[in-house]
Amino acid sequence: MTEGLEKPIKARLPLWRRLGWRLGASFLLVSAVGIFVAGRLQYRSEERVLRRAIGVVLLNVARTGALLIDGELHEQVVRQGSRDTPAYETIRTTLHKIQQANDLSDPVYTLYDLHGNAARFAVISEGDVAVGKDYLLAPEIRPILHQVMEQGKAAYTNLYTNEHGIWFTAFAPIRNAAGKTVAVLDVDFRAGDVYVGELQRIRRNLYLYSLAGALLALAAGVLLSRQITRPVGKLSAMARRVVEGDLTTPERITSQDEIGLLGNLLHLMVERVHASHRSVVDVLVRVLQARDERARSLPRLAAAALALADHLALSPTQREALELGALLHDIGEVRLSRTLLQKPGPFTPEERRLVEHHPAWGVEIIEAVPLLTPAIDVVGAHHERYDGTGYPQRLQGEDIPLTARIFTVVDAMDAMTHDRPYRRARPLPEAFEELRREAGKQFGPRVVEVALAIPPERWVELLGIQPAKD
Repeated sequence: MTEGLEKPIKARLPLWRRLGWRLGASFLLVSAVGIFVAGRLQYRSEERVLRRAIGVVLLNVARTGALLIDGELHEQVVRQGSRDTPAYETIRTTLHKIQQANDLSDPVYTLYDLHGNAARFAVISEGDVAVGKDYLLAPEIRPILHQVMEQGKAAYTNLYTNEHGIWFTAFAPIRNAAGKTVAVLDVDFRAGDVYVGELQRIRRNLYLYSLAGALLALAAGVLLSRQITRPVGKLSAMARRVVEGDLTTPERITSQDEIGLLGNLLHLMVERVHASHRSVVDVLVRVLQARDERARSLPRLAAAALALADHLALSPTQREALELGALLHDIGEVRLSRTLLQKPGPFTPEERRLVEHHPAWGVEIIEAVPLLTPAIDVVGAHHERYDGTGYPQRLQGEDIPLTARIFTVVDAMDAMTHDRPYRRARPLPEAFEELRREAGKQFGPRVVEVALAIPPERWVELLGIQPAKD
């Protein structure tokens, strides 16, 4: 007889040799490394985005501020070498307004005469610094400042440190009437408390959450990855829109982790950038209003254009562009003399050519400030005609941006119903009749149709039309 078969031995494998544990450990290790590496890369990416966003904001403040400073007056300050002059006080007041309008905690100032590793102070918005006093430049500043002075193009520094703290700085050229760069506007941002402190806290949280995510990877890896990638996608999309100049649709990241913290920080930055953007626009509008009485109607034109746009299904971004364009549509006229703009009689051919060039000049000015570029369609095309006989590009029909077509109708209604140096205001019914006559010629037919559908009493309210005097 054969012997009975022995029972199989139930060997209990050591824990470290069990397939499930090894797979779990491998997945845990890969997940931990993946989370750590991805978090580190994302941290660096967002750090670069934050740096660039701060740099872009400072650059826009510097560029816009430099436009407000008279280069000839600045040269006079340097020649006089004293703070007790009207020229110095005028530029100091302008610098103080730039600082206040942009909520800057540190003074803004102008520099000139780069020599070696130093420059000279000219005018400062706050404090008492003598004209011509030497300003020792940090090594990170010198090449940027030389570049701005030599090439006449605004630029900003990377993060740098000096004895006063950690900074970002932007420079913009100040030009005289001949277009020569005679000084630079210096705008500083103290990054130590806000920027560096937040990044250090984000980095610490990043390590902690990466470890926690690795420990939970076996049970919730897929869910966790979705929770991470979704807010990261929103954060990246929001950062990309900010860099492109779209500040109208910021998203708040609701995840309760370091990405959510970074997202909320960026959200707050977007809100501040948008507030700063509106401040810049307000400053420009006030400058235009101070230069030309007609510009006092700019807020009225913007409100009327938005009211007309209510009936044309514009997106929020288009509405923002329309409002901005209405406020800045004639910014190119800063290159024209007041005498020419207020001339009561007809223009000569040469004067007409100059006036017709102001939309192109306006586009050149707007293009220098990325946050103002949404206004380009209205600034560049508000004198185009639907039949193609307008200026400066002779665009025709639907090739004219819708925002420009809307503003053209509102601008014409406002012009017809208010007194001008060369004619009296026309009654509202006559203005309506002119719109009907010019539909398809000067104006877009669809916009005219919508405009005529708005009740006359509403137009009286929008345009601030005064009752006719007996």
